[in-house]
Amino acid sequence: MVSPVRTQIGDWLNELFLIEQDVRLRLEPLTEEQFTWRPGPGKWSIAECLDHLATATTLMLGKVRPALERARVEGITPAEGPYAYGWLGRKFVALMERPGKRPLPAPRNFVPASGLAKRAVLEKFAGAMGELRDTLDRARGVALDRVRARSAAVGGGWIRLNLAAWFAATLAHGRRHVAQAERVTTAAGFPGPTAVS
Repeated sequence: MVSPVRTQIGDWLNELFLIEQDVRLRLEPLTEEQFTWRPGPGKWSIAECLDHLATATTLMLGKVRPALERARVEGITPAEGPYAYGWLGRKFVALMERPGKRPLPAPRNFVPASGLAKRAVLEKFAGAMGELRDTLDRARGVALDRVRARSAAVGGGWIRLNLAAWFAATLAHGRRHVAQAERVTTAAGFPGPTAVS
């Protein structure tokens, strides 16, 4: 029996599935109070972590999708990977995964809204992840390491990465903030019984 061929896009889609599964199994069952509770001044609630992820992903896709369409028009295909991220791309992906001892300040257009209801946040998060999945599917066959897009962050327009690096960084960013959201449930004073094991 022949094993299916693994692709980088397939791996990214699997990573996205695991992020969504973590949210669905560990965070969705929490109460409204637990979901919106902040562990301290200047600390984000679970709702704010997920709202930030949804906003950042949607804004990133606003830069990536036009670049993908241009690549198809210009014939920057075919390619199935593996895709190289480039020096800056590798650094950026690593920074999104593990920013080091100091938290990274969110660009002002990525700052989460406050006071959002659990249902609204989960719908926004699910919508953004669905858009990311659709975009990854549409990226098949494009030479993602030969197509660049600028950052959507205010003040970050100087950052130009290839689309492979943007996808990898977005997934790393997702893992990091879902883990942050899960840590909220173990913070002192978290209301009610902990639903995250």
